[in-house]
Amino acid sequence: MGYQLGECDIEQSYRYMLKVSIDNDSSKVLLVIQCNPSIARSNVSDPTVGKVAYWADENGFGEVVYLNLFAIISPQTSVLKAKSYKEIVGLRNDSVLREQLNRRGSVVVLGWGRDIPISDDYYQRRIREVKMLLESYGHKAHHVGALSSGTHPRHGRMWNRGNRDLRVLNWADIGA
Repeated sequence: MGYQLGECDIEQSYRYMLKVSIDNDSSKVLLVIQCNPSIARSNVSDPTVGKVAYWADENGFGEVVYLNLFAIISPQTSVLKAKSYKEIVGLRNDSVLREQLNRRGSVVVLGWGRDIPISDDYYQRRIREVKMLLESYGHKAHHVGALSSGTHPRHGRMWNRGNRDLRVLNWADIGA
């Protein structure tokens, strides 16, 4: 199994989208909505990209598109906690989400784990907004494996043995 990093919509401190092509013949698209972006980009991979690409190939997807609740790039959570809601969401985040959600036939998977680097108020507000976006485009939200701590969609790095099955998300389980 192999994959190629592709288009990356990055702007200053924000990564709105990263596309990864899987080395197979499938045309199925997996949209993965994470909490906030890693340092991965069109020329730099990371462990999450590799793990999710492997899962996507196993499950018959030919492309993975990484999206985010919050588009600001920051591996340090203290930086996120000091920013306003608008700053961490990113000016173009919803328009990029809409563009990708408009791709009919794609499957949407939420995957950010239980370590949320922002306030609970911001988190709850954002998942309600993303829920409305998905529903307005006719998408069901999914998660892989059991929810982390019973309340958070498992992070892509944790799509391990025993936690690899695709499940439809019950929004109430994550507080939305």
